[in-house]
Amino acid sequence: MKKYLILCALALTLLLTACGGQDAEDTAEEAEKDHYYQILGADGQELYTVTDDTAVSEIDALINEAGGENADHGSAEGTPLYTYVYWQEATLHAGGDPDAEREYLEVFRTQVRSDSNEVTTEVLSDTLEGVGDWIGVEGLDGLLTFTAEVSQETADALRDPARFANT
Repeated sequence: MKKYLILCALALTLLLTACGGQDAEDTAEEAEKDHYYQILGADGQELYTVTDDTAVSEIDALINEAGGENADHGSAEGTPLYTYVYWQEATLHAGGDPDAEREYLEVFRTQVRSDSNEVTTEVLSDTLEGVGDWIGVEGLDGLLTFTAEVSQETADALRDPARFANT
């Protein structure tokens, strides 16, 4: 299992840093990719779109706690109360106009439940085009799903998405 966690961490790192095959200048520029969150209710309907930099940074910090070393492979039991969908600006390809508007790709989803402090994060394999082939793993589906127990404060903050709506 540890082997899979290492492979998944490598795949996520490659995706989020966009460092594959680019020179240092391109990598530095890509590190500034814009992102935002879409917050879904238990029924899967959108409740909020969070684009404010302060609120996005706060959600980033909360979700980073859920991605710590204490994460286990797999999903927590029960129906998610809220789902935080991370949307990131697409990679600028060679020859592309850095000032042109780029589409946003859904990268991962983080779910919090009403009855536990377990938070599940699923990295969406569709956004990892070719990574499975590159690292020699077939069928990444489900391989990139992790659950971690977070602090009560973190879980409570994620269970209160309205706090990010008016920032």
